Amino acid sequence: MPAPDLDATLAAFLADPDPALLSPVGPTPLLAPAVLRLARRLPQARRALGPRLADPLALALLGEGPAPAEEELGRAVLSAVAAVEGGQAVPDPAGLEARAREAAGRGEACWWPLAAQVHASSVVAREHQGRRAISEQELPFVFPGELDPVVVDVLAVGARALPALHVDWARKLADVAAEVLVLDCRCLGLWFWPVLRSMATERLGKPVTALRKARRLPPGGLGLAAAYAARVGVPWAPLLEGAGPADHLLAALAIVGDRPA
Repeated sequence: MPAPDLDATLAAFLADPDPALLSPVGPTPLLAPAVLRLARRLPQARRALGPRLADPLALALLGEGPAPAEEELGRAVLSAVAAVEGGQAVPDPAGLEARAREAAGRGEACWWPLAAQVHASSVVAREHQGRRAISEQELPFVFPGELDPVVVDVLAVGARALPALHVDWARKLADVAAEVLVLDCRCLGLWFWPVLRSMATERLGKPVTALRKARRLPPGGLGLAAAYAARVGVPWAPLLEGAGPADHLLAALAIVGDRPA
């Protein structure tokens, strides 16, 4: 089967975007932020989508406006992500991560890794804390789909810290972190996006490919898996076999956006 035409998928979406895929509220509250965060890297996407957005948070995620003040946890985390990606300061990153970690303890896991990434990007002491944590050569036992503080630290500081670790230890951390790939794809959080290229990618090909058989993935989940597959250098097209339009769109935004300018 030929690989999907991602350029055609992207062109069709930009010509007539589905409003439901652009709003962080409504029927696809997790999908829209992923769409907008990936779209901000493509000038043609920003030009096409910006005039269609009214929500200040959506505009910030696209890179077309300042990050607004938000109270609800999910929107507050997404606003902080938009602020960091846009070079803005985040008022209370430590408090935000504390709220997100507490929510994860109640089973709402989607926001903690993102809040930790924001915190580590904003506060040097948090980055140093994460570096120390992943340097201690004690591996946690992580159930599939369960967040462990060490895994969160890998996602938060790994882009800068993993290349400095011994190669064998970095591989072991990649193996442990891979257990939450499925949770990332359920949350559409792009948790691995900033750290993937710094990880031992040869350890991630098999678990990323295995996401094709994962259960309870939302629309876009297989598209995110395909994006990760492309980044770690394994075939991505099989992950889109039988996938829906949202999956093809996320894959298109990610893979086309990764091409050299």
